[in-house]
Amino acid sequence: MVMPRRVAIVGTGLIGGSIGLAARRGAVEVVGYDSDTASLEAALQRGAVDDAAESVEDAVGDADLVVLATPVDVTPIVCDRLADVVPAEAAVTDVGSAKEAVVDRGVAAFGPRFVGGHPMAGSERHGIAAAAADLFEGAWWILTPTEEVSHAAYSAVSDLVFSLGARPVALAPSTHDALVARLSHVPQLAASALVDSAAAAGTKEALLGLAGAGFRDVTRIAASDPALWVAIVRANARSVLEGLAGLDSAIADITAMVEEQRWDDLHDFMARARAARLELFAKPTYTGEPVSLTMMIPDRPGVLAEVTTVAGNLGANIEDLRIIHSTEGGRGRLELVIAGEDAAAAVAEALRSRGFRVDRPLVD
Repeated sequence: MVMPRRVAIVGTGLIGGSIGLAARRGAVEVVGYDSDTASLEAALQRGAVDDAAESVEDAVGDADLVVLATPVDVTPIVCDRLADVVPAEAAVTDVGSAKEAVVDRGVAAFGPRFVGGHPMAGSERHGIAAAAADLFEGAWWILTPTEEVSHAAYSAVSDLVFSLGARPVALAPSTHDALVARLSHVPQLAASALVDSAAAAGTKEALLGLAGAGFRDVTRIAASDPALWVAIVRANARSVLEGLAGLDSAIADITAMVEEQRWDDLHDFMARARAARLELFAKPTYTGEPVSLTMMIPDRPGVLAEVTTVAGNLGANIEDLRIIHSTEGGRGRLELVIAGEDAAAAVAEALRSRGFRVDRPLVD
């Protein structure tokens, strides 16, 4: 794993500040910028950045890797502003929870050096005061490389993600948006709707007295920043609407079961949901001893994204990844470390079906 010498973080809120705190544990030099000078000063005081830049251009001017930790509706604007400023060899990534529009603009601005990203970690609290160095420990970090992504850029971003304690997985931007709408964006709206419905039924004192742990758990995220979430929903409106339609259909079915006193059907529905919930958060099948795979890959745009997407679609966890470039040029050796024998075998089979020659070292 090769760490960057200097990381520029644009946006020093919860996510940007947490990235800075975690990165600096590994002796990476971090320079930060935020249009909110109070947030930037707080990030400096908390040790989330080594230096506070006076402008976004100054922040990225000497960076090896740039992290755009701005609100999802601001990130495309920042991409346009920095298109001709970021050093030619620097990789660029973002942390937004909606990807298609951001990736389109990022690639337009930075070409194959842009790798979309979304850490699946956060808090109902926001701002630099809520930042924590361990925020990403064990969390999924979705990367959304395009077919044109460069090996160097993807490796730089995935190495940073590993160093922060997170687990990268590659998905297409459209797949990411559809999944996250159902796993995050629609639940956020549902939590807000539950609180609004409950608040209309009684006084604050009565609600506080009657609300149990279940209600508190289900509605915790309703305390999140509404301005942030409006921007997220707007950026992913199509997928959110599809997710809301599915939720609306389920609520209509439940309503009909209760109205028609179909208690057996309601029991079956809840039993299916219970089984799905237990299976969803059961111990993943990809955990296990690390297994090494190696393959020769052509030096062409998109090949690394193809390999990592295959692993991600199979639910395989890539514990480590390294490219050894051939001295003859034109190709290189890719080394993957996959968690679990079964997962590694599935990845190898899928890659061989795509024409890759996948080998197992004699000693893993």
